[in-house]
Amino acid sequence: MTGNNYTELVQFSSRPLWYTVRGVVMIALGSLIAALCITSPDVYILSANFSWIPAIAMVIILLGAFRCIDALATVTAQGFLVNMQGGVLDLVVGFLVLFSIDGEPENMSLLIVGYMVTQGIYRNILLSVAKTPNPLSNRMTGFISILLGALIWIGWPSTEPWFLAFCLSIDVSFRGWALIVLASSIKNSNI
Repeated sequence: MTGNNYTELVQFSSRPLWYTVRGVVMIALGSLIAALCITSPDVYILSANFSWIPAIAMVIILLGAFRCIDALATVTAQGFLVNMQGGVLDLVVGFLVLFSIDGEPENMSLLIVGYMVTQGIYRNILLSVAKTPNPLSNRMTGFISILLGALIWIGWPSTEPWFLAFCLSIDVSFRGWALIVLASSIKNSNI
């Protein structure tokens, strides 16, 4: 491996086990909440009829905190900026979603659309700047985020809270899958 490729990948090389564990937990939590959104869409959490939105908002806040920790643990400025920007976006939107459950659920849909489309575009732009191992998984998760955001925006099949939580949960699951693919690529690259 050339020196240039090594410096580009070093930001991702130190924690493949951490990425794998985190990815498995993200897939499990995202899949569980997505299944609960379908089987029990009218659940009351925090004294409000917002389906599973508070639960997935707390998961997104946790993911944002982990991404900020990753940013502080990276050795390159590029790795710091990539992780910190994504982590701050997760934290801010997670808190906004969690503390917006006392209003109308329909008002939250535009916030979630903006978050999902921004995350999708961010992941795809990131791939043109940062050289990551196996970028196809990140590109796919970016397109899935954009697609889910567009579905919410056009209101198909619904703009009910259960569908908002379902889309966020699916996004979390695919982000977990991308982390596992990243960890596998790191292990196979022999850095």
